[in-house]
Amino acid sequence: MRKTPELILNILISTGIVIILLSPFPYGTVETWSVSLFEIVSFLTLGVWCLREILSARLKLTHSPLYLPMGLFFILIIIQLIPMPLTYLKYISPHTQAMLHQTTEGLNYIFGETTISSFTISINAYTTKEKLLLYFSYAALFIVSSNYIVSRHQLKRYFWLIFAVGVIQSLIGIAQYISSTSAQAASGTYVNPNHFGGLLILIIPFSLSYILYLAHRRSGRSNLVEIIRQSKFSNQLLLLFATCLMGTGLIMSQSRGALISAVASIAILYILLTWKKKNQSGTLFIAVFIAIIVIYSVWIGIDPVIEKFSETSETLPKRTFIWQDTVAIIKDFPVLGTGLGTYSLSFSLYKNIAHWPTIIQHAHNDYLELLSETGVVGFLLVMWGIVMFYKRAISKIVRNSSQNDPLRHYLLLGAISGSLGMMVHVFTDFNFQIPANAYYFMFLLGISTSIINYSRSTRSNL
Repeated sequence: MRKTPELILNILISTGIVIILLSPFPYGTVETWSVSLFEIVSFLTLGVWCLREILSARLKLTHSPLYLPMGLFFILIIIQLIPMPLTYLKYISPHTQAMLHQTTEGLNYIFGETTISSFTISINAYTTKEKLLLYFSYAALFIVSSNYIVSRHQLKRYFWLIFAVGVIQSLIGIAQYISSTSAQAASGTYVNPNHFGGLLILIIPFSLSYILYLAHRRSGRSNLVEIIRQSKFSNQLLLLFATCLMGTGLIMSQSRGALISAVASIAILYILLTWKKKNQSGTLFIAVFIAIIVIYSVWIGIDPVIEKFSETSETLPKRTFIWQDTVAIIKDFPVLGTGLGTYSLSFSLYKNIAHWPTIIQHAHNDYLELLSETGVVGFLLVMWGIVMFYKRAISKIVRNSSQNDPLRHYLLLGAISGSLGMMVHVFTDFNFQIPANAYYFMFLLGISTSIINYSRSTRSNL
């Protein structure tokens, strides 16, 4: 393959990834136009990558335990969309059959005999098709990032882009908080402060890990003393204070779930960092990071955040009411669910305990929402892939020494810690229903896969 065409294709792939990583700015990509835009960019980026690989005669996917369960999950959703007679549907999903039978009878009563002869497991096939297309775009980003981002230069380039997005979002959020005299929670360019916090959960451990890498690169040791010793107001210190700014922005979001999940992600980072090592400097580094965040927050004003936490006992029951009604959906659609993306519609039919007059779009628990939409089968497929992925990633971290390849070691630490923090957060929120956060989550899984599969033979080809 000639160098010029390959260079052009590489530029197009890189541009596509960069555009997707800017997805937090249009309100977290929750509006129809922005969702469509990033879907198109994701698919085009995958197409260009495939073209590059075909022209180079090297089309081969890196190994990942996510591929099989991901593929089976997509097959499940396609099954939800297959039209079938109502008599067959009752054997697969009796409650769907009963619901559609009542709908058909109502239409017959109003309009006379209708011509509807086939139905789908999904109670709203159109919504399921839309959500499936979005999920395909997430998979496309994962495939490209796990196979294309291999070199150290690429890893650093995308780190700096993610870091810049985190800092800009935090500055916007803190400005919102200060300008409103603490009356408005920090939300960056997001509609909901909880989802702004979700983005920072993914980025903060990634940034902390890169700081540790910089310290290790110069001295062979990754500790706070080395960060301070190397130079006054060094790059590491500037990065540390900027990362603390992100932590402050997360606190100013007043999101209790995000804050608890961020603490969990930092704890995971610390555990992985000190696994089988007597690393007191790791403890000191994390302690100083937290101390700086506290100082920032107290200086800006933390009273509204404390008040928000004191209201937990009053506001939490509302979410538990939603969860109880969601469990009722799961009981009636246990195997294959109501259809991907149909939660809002199904919940309106099962709304009982959560009786207030508002439309509930999401379950505020992505695990329950997944169970209600795809049933036990879909839930187990997703959990199978996630568990196997993290098992392999953590095994890689524990087995390998940071001395061999410090950059990849520390970035893998950060990506795994941040993504696991998100897995904690979605117990009380719906970050995976926000496309920008879902793209970032899949991107971190993608570069983690690239790092895990990296070998000396790969290195020789770079």
